[in-house]
Amino acid sequence: MKIKSWLAILVAIIIVIVLTLILYPNNSSEENINDKTVNVNYDKLNEVVFDVVTKPVIKGDLILYTNANGIIKASEELEITPNISGTIKTLNIYEGEQVKKGDLLIELDNREYEIALNEAISKVTEARLEYGFLAKESGVENNIDSKSKEYQEKLEALEKEYTTGKIDESRYNDLKNELEMKLIFSGAKRDEIIQNKSGLTSAINNYKRAKLNLEYTKIVAPFSGQIGDFNLVVGQRVSTGQKLCKLFNTATLNIDVGVLESDISKISIGNHSIIEIPSLNNEKFYGSVSYISPYIDKETKTCKVTIRIQNQSNKIKSGMFAKVLIENENLKNRILIPKEALLVRDKRTLVFTVENNLAKWKYVKIGKQNEQYIEIVEGLEPGENVIIEGQYNLAHDAKVKVIK
Repeated sequence: MKIKSWLAILVAIIIVIVLTLILYPNNSSEENINDKTVNVNYDKLNEVVFDVVTKPVIKGDLILYTNANGIIKASEELEITPNISGTIKTLNIYEGEQVKKGDLLIELDNREYEIALNEAISKVTEARLEYGFLAKESGVENNIDSKSKEYQEKLEALEKEYTTGKIDESRYNDLKNELEMKLIFSGAKRDEIIQNKSGLTSAINNYKRAKLNLEYTKIVAPFSGQIGDFNLVVGQRVSTGQKLCKLFNTATLNIDVGVLESDISKISIGNHSIIEIPSLNNEKFYGSVSYISPYIDKETKTCKVTIRIQNQSNKIKSGMFAKVLIENENLKNRILIPKEALLVRDKRTLVFTVENNLAKWKYVKIGKQNEQYIEIVEGLEPGENVIIEGQYNLAHDAKVKVIK
């Protein structure tokens, strides 16, 4: 029983000690903390040096831009189609191939057209013989007398009056028919009559047509470019007007954009443009305005403007989406700062400059701006250095170190 009593007393003592430590913490620790706080040297905070990056205030031209979006397309795009029917004999192209103007792309089997040309030549020879006999029988050569010359001169004068708008089309046709009939009966056009009667005129026309069809068996590139949408094989039968492939001139590209009617008066042919293509990691390219539509779309209230861009790197593809900045105004001799230098505090615009390694807070009055620069109307002069990095935590007269 005595052992149990001693254990109870020991437990009670331990509980009393624990409660004492909780309710009465060590005052010496608190005193130490307060001592440390008192001993902090706040003056050393003024010795902090901030790293900053600066750029000079400059005087130059501020170019303003109009924003627009558009789809890139080839400056020349053509569906290659045959003018005649036939069977493909030779293919000199494949999908994606670069070709030059005049290159032979496709050749059709030309045997039928060679036969037709030879027959046409034979018909011309027969018609010439018939013409010779008729001319000899008539015994009349072209009779270009004074009357014929008079009619010819009147025809020429009539043509000038019509082209200058002095007479209308109806009156022109009546007088022309009358004078041509007089020429025929004067003998001036006797040779034409004999050619028609002998069939020579028709034979010559058939010969020209057969020769042209033979030339059509060779399909050549009308301009330099790249082959696309190609799916042909040798021996395939093609028809007149059937689409064979497409030819794209991707060396030069166009972007059609819509510009609001309120901005179109500021844009002129030749104005520079900056093109940003999201699918190429927002890489920037440069072009110029090549065309401005003469009318405003009544539904969208925009005007079509075409931007031309050179595709020297061949990175840009037809069909890509592009963001476009079109130059619309060039403000000469303006005081400019980089856009990132400007701060707004308490609804007032300001910048930090650097003087003797100290940051100087300066309020400024700004004018117009573009994607890079802001015009300063009041508060800065060219040659001063404004802070463009590290300025957000600065105060007036803070110590700074300019780094590159």
